[in-house]
Amino acid sequence: MKNLCPKPKTRIFTRLAAGLLCVLALVPAFSVSAAAAEYSKPDVERCSAAVLYNFENDQTVYEYKSRDRAFPGSSVKLMTALVAFDAFGDNLSAQITVTGAMLAEVTGNSIDFYEGEIVTAEEMLNCMLVNSANDAAIILAHAAAGSTIAFVERMNEKAVELGLMSSVYTNVTGMHDPKMTTTAADVADVAKACYAIPGFIDITSQQKYTMPATNISEERVIFNRNAMISKYYSTGYIYDAVVGLNAGATAQGGYNLAAVAKDEESGLTYLAVVLGAEEYEGFYYSYVNGKRMFDWAFGAYGYRPVLTATQVICELPVRLSSTVDFVTLVPKEALYVYLPTAADLAETVKYSYNTISDAMSAPIEAGEEAGSVTVFYEGEIIGAVPLVTTASVTRSEFLYFLDRVTEFTHSRFFKGTIAAIVVLSILYVFIKAALREKRIRRMSGRR
Repeated sequence: MKNLCPKPKTRIFTRLAAGLLCVLALVPAFSVSAAAAEYSKPDVERCSAAVLYNFENDQTVYEYKSRDRAFPGSSVKLMTALVAFDAFGDNLSAQITVTGAMLAEVTGNSIDFYEGEIVTAEEMLNCMLVNSANDAAIILAHAAAGSTIAFVERMNEKAVELGLMSSVYTNVTGMHDPKMTTTAADVADVAKACYAIPGFIDITSQQKYTMPATNISEERVIFNRNAMISKYYSTGYIYDAVVGLNAGATAQGGYNLAAVAKDEESGLTYLAVVLGAEEYEGFYYSYVNGKRMFDWAFGAYGYRPVLTATQVICELPVRLSSTVDFVTLVPKEALYVYLPTAADLAETVKYSYNTISDAMSAPIEAGEEAGSVTVFYEGEIIGAVPLVTTASVTRSEFLYFLDRVTEFTHSRFFKGTIAAIVVLSILYVFIKAALREKRIRRMSGRR
């Protein structure tokens, strides 16, 4: 295989620089440049805003008017769930007695709970997240904060905590209120927070939820309103990779979707948010656009091999060996980076390497670290990997002996000893000459 760099004699770096690069190799730096995202775009239409986000690489890969204000619709229930989990997270089995005051506030979609019915926080979370039940949301709000007004205050506080500067909440259900607005980017941030809650996705991935019998009602079977998960309310939109979150609609806000899709083969997980979608010619464009974005993302991006473990990066001279003059260096491990599948890696990926020293001394073990290689994509660092030797090299004991002798003769001690001998020899000569001259004078005086 062709070396990627000139021989090391022309690329020698200091030990300090090599050490810094080795540290960098421990920190993966996966990124996708803005130019890379332009290889293609999903065909999103008939909606007011959309966002597509990849979890593994913390990367927003597509946006359409994501910062424009829109009506949140049922996506509000994601924030309601977040605040409810804050209140009941350690006690989801907490019992709640449904009151007339709670039921008096209910409008829109509901399960039809009864005054005096005893339910649990966990049951209400399931009903709200699976079926988008407004009465379940209101019951949770009253139980957690004493009133929906107090609960909404917590929702807005949570929005500030999450950094959602463009979202204002006025109710817990998502029923239309012209004062209640958000953005697709904000909804995506709320959905990310929900995804991080253990068990949240499990709730929203259910095709149906069976609520146990209560003190008043028999067992209830509640179906998921997200048509990407369940066919009960609408058919033709099932997407096998979708694992949860929510969907809904209001007359003023249109059809909304927040969905997570996970592909086990590629190891990639995406979040799609669609706000203000239309119903057109019998198709709900929240789902149409969600499917298009997922299809595009799973095809347009993937983990690309930018380094292989057998890729020869450079060679280093070898000292003290009678059989080998150079040893080749290869990456310690393969490096796969999240990149556009259409990217021409031969044109866009470049390499730079550092070596710890300008040569290696035998004995050398195969797999011994000797430097690092940094990978660039369109000028940006996307990763670094240590360089290791490909083979073991034995030491020549004769060459080693000569090297020790040479090293000794170049040592300060040796040089100091020689200098001392020279000085003493000169002194000896001068002293001996002086003594001889003195003796000659004494003998001359006797005559």
